[in-house]
Amino acid sequence: FFFLSFFIFSSKTSDVSFSFKQEILITLTQEKSNITGEAIFKKPDLFKIEHSKPEKQIVVSDGKKIFFYQKEFNQVMIDDWKSLSAKGNFPKGIFNFSSTISDLKNNYIISLSEKDDTEKYYVLLLTLKSQPKDIKIKLWVSKETYLCEKTEMKSETVISTVIISDIKTNKGMKDSSFRFKIPKGAQIILSPF
Repeated sequence: FFFLSFFIFSSKTSDVSFSFKQEILITLTQEKSNITGEAIFKKPDLFKIEHSKPEKQIVVSDGKKIFFYQKEFNQVMIDDWKSLSAKGNFPKGIFNFSSTISDLKNNYIISLSEKDDTEKYYVLLLTLKSQPKDIKIKLWVSKETYLCEKTEMKSETVISTVIISDIKTNKGMKDSSFRFKIPKGAQIILSPF
């Protein structure tokens, strides 16, 4: 769910929900995979991401724990949210839901990319200031709503493109929407870290 970290909150946004379609291309083999689903986020650190295709998977953060559920295997992996964030599994400056676009300047060089043919978007190019510098990120930000509607992350081996639609903000989501109930009979795997 790395791509979802590219959804940047404005300072006036407290929660957001959207549908997504992600295409992942392995550049060496030209193998493609597609993921579709829905996501909800609430400041400062609550989220729920549900993949509907190709297989059902749910990732939920209640602000303290993070739950990864794979329906196919009926397995739940549980990790500590602060520990996972500290391990560097998410790019700093993007995955912090309290961040705004101005906060990105600390970790990224931001420039206006090529012009969008549709004239509907500002296309921003983000390059990490620290290692690895080979990762390039593009954000298509709506000129009308100033919300990110498309992302592209490109490295030497992978290109991940995500289309975001049906975006809703500030709907007053309750914290209870981010509670995960472990399914009956699920195998529980606790993170060794």
